[in-house]
Amino acid sequence: MSSQPVSFGKALYSAFLYGTFQLINIAVFVQHAETFSEPKEAKRSMGIGFVINSLMMVLVAAGLLTICSEPDLAQQSVPTLFMVQKGVGASFMLPLVSVLIILGAVSTAVNMVAAMVRRVSVRITTEEERKKEAAAGRPGMKTIVIAFLCCLIDFGIAQFGLLTLVQKAYSFLAYLEIPVILIPYIIHMAVTGFDRKHL
Repeated sequence: MSSQPVSFGKALYSAFLYGTFQLINIAVFVQHAETFSEPKEAKRSMGIGFVINSLMMVLVAAGLLTICSEPDLAQQSVPTLFMVQKGVGASFMLPLVSVLIILGAVSTAVNMVAAMVRRVSVRITTEEERKKEAAAGRPGMKTIVIAFLCCLIDFGIAQFGLLTLVQKAYSFLAYLEIPVILIPYIIHMAVTGFDRKHL
């Protein structure tokens, strides 16, 4: 940190870019979401979400501060594991965190693929086909093919490596989402008065 100081403005801008990158997860959230019955439910949900996310970010920042002076930190592909190795209870925490990282990666991949499949299948399947799938309780052939192709694409992207994806692809997606998602959302909120009136 002392050899390569970063200004508060640059750090804040990086946080903004990371926030815009997270907008891509909206498709994942929507597939699990249910419509609020009244506006106060949305306010309560946002309040609880703000508190939980704030606590998680404080814990992450506190954890990173414990290893920020370590010279080997910059070379770590998974800083979380490095943080656990240097912390208390590394002997039992390291296997536990490793398992949690794997579960987190798998659940994220499943959710992302499911969101992609849902968005694509709506375009290429008829409403009747979707009703048949829902009644049968299993996906149809088109949905299976879409899921397989999405998995192949994701696997191909993963071959570029974790660091390359984080350093290059994430920032590219973050910039892309500003005009594609962020600005349209802001305009929509302004025009509809936070969805109090319909367009």
